[in-house]
Amino acid sequence: MKTSICLDCKYFLRHYTRRENGSFVPTAFGHCYHPRIKLREVEDPACDKFLPRRGRT
Repeated sequence: MKTSICLDCKYFLRHYTRRENGSFVPTAFGHCYHPRIKLREVEDPACDKFLPRRGRT
């Protein structure tokens, strides 16, 4: 059984950084917005509020 991680959660918003050429690159960080904003890393184990993101799991 696959362990759920924050990256696969509906409530996780990934952070991006902009390169000099204007393109965006995903970082290893983001935040969860349910029930309040919490900083997370993409590989963090999902919490009890986890809902699968459509198309990810």
